[in-house]
Formats: sequence, C-alpha cells, structure tokens
Amino acid sequence: MARLVVYGSSIPCPDMARLKGWLLRNEVEGMVVIDIHRDEEAYERVVGWTGHASVPTLVIAEDDGLEPLAPPEPLAGRRARAFDRGTMLTEPNPGQIEVLLERHGIPVRPRA
Repeated sequence: MARLVVYGSSIPCPDMARLKGWLLRNEVEGMVVIDIHRDEEAYERVVGWTGHASVPTLVIAEDDGLEPLAPPEPLAGRRARAFDRGTMLTEPNPGQIEVLLERHGIPVRPRA
C-alpha cells in the first residue's frame, strides 16, 4: 500500500500555507510530514529530486518508506513547481493534490 510523504518546512512560505490550508479541509490517512530544515537527509533528498529546497514536495512512497514508489519523471529542463512527476509533486496547486492521491489509491476524506 502507498502513503503520502510531505517534505515540508516550518519556515513560513506561501506554498506551505496553501498545503496546510488544504490539509485543514482534508484528511489523508497515514500521511507523514518531514521538516527538511530539521532533517539533513530529507533536505538532501529534496534538493536531489528538485534541484532546490522546494517545499512542499509530495512523494508517494511505500507504506513504510520515505522515497518515491517509482522513480519520478525527469524534470528534463522543466521547473519542478506544479509538475506532476507521477510519484512526486512539488509546490502543487491545490487541485493537483487530490488527483495525485486518487491515482495512487490514497484516500482523502473531507474534514467535518
């Protein structure tokens, strides 16, 4: 089974604020959040995947993993922002989040 791993930051930024707002309205079972500014390995992973400390970076991982289920689509000269890479989505638009999760069978429940 797959789970959502959110590579984020406690340092304020508009993209993290948008994701936090989405998460206040929606529940994602089994989600894990990692602050890249408190976890050096996580920071290095995100920089390796995106070329920058880009947050939030959403990763579809095994239920006990932290890395993508399958290699994400290459950036091939594109910016990572809002580019759905199959198992990874960086700095997403709110409408992209649920699409990514549904595609991987991760349930999203609206909060009451």
